[in-house]
Amino acid sequence: MRVNQPKNRLGKSMRVFSSYLTGLLCLIILPWTLGGTPVYGVPPAGTQEQVESRDLIYQSAQATEQAWEEFHAAAIGGTLASPAVQSSIERQLHEARALLMEARKAERANHFDSVKSLTEKIIQITQNIVQASREKKQ
Repeated sequence: MRVNQPKNRLGKSMRVFSSYLTGLLCLIILPWTLGGTPVYGVPPAGTQEQVESRDLIYQSAQATEQAWEEFHAAAIGGTLASPAVQSSIERQLHEARALLMEARKAERANHFDSVKSLTEKIIQITQNIVQASREKKQ
């Protein structure tokens, strides 16, 4: 009887391991076959408007960052035209960031038209900031 006990233990261990491995494979393969999930790094498919909204917001965020960099370089370099220009640019940067937050909220609410109009405003404001930052002292 003692000779059969190791075989039974080994058989039982193999069955437990086999069921564990089967469960693990199901957890990995099943979501993959169903189109993926964000947990596994595959984003869910979105509509064209959602993709375009994400792109517009990304471009607006990049434009805001570039405007900040231009302003910061001019402010540190002491080349801004006047203190009034500096305060105007700071106000515009604040407005652009606030509009960017609104655009992100509109994206989450699937309001594509709002996202589009807000990002257009952001791009216009950031272009004004870059232009004003590049104006030199007289």
